Amino acid sequence: MRNKLALLLLILPGAWPGYADFQAGLDAYDHGDYVTATQQWEPIAERGDANAQYNMGLLLSCGEGAPRDYQKAAEWYRKAAEQGVAPAQYNLAALYANGEGIQRNIPEAANWFRKAAENGIVLAAAVLGDIYYNGDGIARDYTEAEKWYRKAAEQGIASAEFGLGIMYDLGQGVPQDYKQAMEWYTKAAEASYAPAMTNLGILYYNAQGEKRDLIQAYAWMARGQKLGDLRSAELVKTTGERMSPKDVKRAQVLVDQWQPSSKAAEMDASSLFRRPETAPATGSAQGEASRQDLTQPVADPGSR
Repeated sequence: MRNKLALLLLILPGAWPGYADFQAGLDAYDHGDYVTATQQWEPIAERGDANAQYNMGLLLSCGEGAPRDYQKAAEWYRKAAEQGVAPAQYNLAALYANGEGIQRNIPEAANWFRKAAENGIVLAAAVLGDIYYNGDGIARDYTEAEKWYRKAAEQGIASAEFGLGIMYDLGQGVPQDYKQAMEWYTKAAEASYAPAMTNLGILYYNAQGEKRDLIQAYAWMARGQKLGDLRSAELVKTTGERMSPKDVKRAQVLVDQWQPSSKAAEMDASSLFRRPETAPATGSAQGEASRQDLTQPVADPGSR
């Protein structure tokens, strides 16, 4: 449990008013005594301490020490967020995005995600990219999407690497550039991001960004399939039908030797509260073959 808290808490160094009670709350939390943690933190939070306010929001949103109550969690997160606590800004944004405890409001979610991103919460930049890319509840803006995807992608967030890859792949907000698309898909694919694996395989199949390589195409699509990308099964079948048995075997060896990266799991663990589910990818992915080309899927058919 402490790992989750360590990602989220902003523990001030040295002594400060209420430090002993705050630390007592931490110790109680470490031992799974959430009721005592609440009793220690709530009075400090009421006196205006931003860290304790954030912790109260976390306890209530996770249902620890009391029944889960998103409305009260939002109230505490807001108090901490208004004092500049970046994780509270992220979590408040997530509640707005999901409509949990407060009315769903994507513009307000974007406002708080932006504040969190500007205060160093890199995952907030990735979510902001999703919001602007999909235009769900806010005007679609590829320029803003590219800006925020890039900020997150340059810090290794796989979903943002994938998003940036899509934008280069389709020429959305940036000039179409298959080499750049391949570069960003590769980064996300190497982090075991399944939709990027499938899209990377399609680029290899279509000779976009690199010469056609059916072995690599098959291998990447099959890896995506192993990680649950529902688009991949038909694509793997179509690709395999155009390969010699020897090449299929060589590709399958690559698939069998491949081990998923831990990076994707690490990125999930860094998602302070939980990633909003309000940015499903737009468009559908087709598995049909046409004129020796596979149709480019524009995004993961589920949520990114």
